[in-house]
Amino acid sequence: MPHITIGPDIGGTVELHYEDRGTGRPVVLVHGYPLDSRSWDKQVPALLTAGYRVITYDRRGFGRSSPASDGYDYDTLAADLNSVLDELDLGDAVLVGHAAGTGEIARYLGEYGSARVAKAVFLAPLPPFLLRTDETPHGVDLTFFDELMAKARSRDRGAYFTELCDLFLNTAKTAGTGWDGAGETFLDIAASTSARACVAVIPAWITDFRADIASIDVPALIVHGAGDRLLPVDATGRPLRTLLPRATYIEIADAPHGLLWTHADEVNEAVLAFLGDTEKPRT
Repeated sequence: MPHITIGPDIGGTVELHYEDRGTGRPVVLVHGYPLDSRSWDKQVPALLTAGYRVITYDRRGFGRSSPASDGYDYDTLAADLNSVLDELDLGDAVLVGHAAGTGEIARYLGEYGSARVAKAVFLAPLPPFLLRTDETPHGVDLTFFDELMAKARSRDRGAYFTELCDLFLNTAKTAGTGWDGAGETFLDIAASTSARACVAVIPAWITDFRADIASIDVPALIVHGAGDRLLPVDATGRPLRTLLPRATYIEIADAPHGLLWTHADEVNEAVLAFLGDTEKPRT
């Protein structure tokens, strides 16, 4: 299996598993938590059929990448993304992130600029700043992250992932819609998460990306579900749109955090339109 070697660096030498398929403009997909590159299985075929070169990789500590002991802050995660782009010598690339994976894209563009990047896509985004403060009253209370970390540390990871799965898919609403089996897929992928990564990435979710967002100088697409129970749209997608007023913004009614799966057709249509294959969707 192809790997990109990082380090020796924070957390030691890290091997990032990646897959590189197709030809054309490169599209780099950065997955969310607690998943890996398999979470893009509904997007990869659509992008390949449309004529793109599709690169997926497992973030450190997830999937088939090394279970690194450290390096779960966004400076290091963005450096990992930079290593992928450098190692594969990618240019004119489109960066597409889901959930926690959108943090890498924001920090990458803030730290490394857009010399290799043509466009950026934020699906169920984490930026600009998730934590509730006086400045961000629609954010999420710090206690939520403390409680989540306590559950992630528990010996019963199965129960923890089952709870996350319900939040990810809004299972009460999606039951009977053809996505009943998605829970099994979620739990199967989540089980491959290293114990260290499962906990260590959570504090990074309160990273303040507002300065990174201010430096973004490439066209951007934001797609968020109004039913997202993990990254509420009032705390993330809508404030991100305010900071990126020229971005294409699409809000899908009732879509959960896992809109990549439950609303794959709508997500794929929006992404392909943004990349220029069909009529641009209305904002």
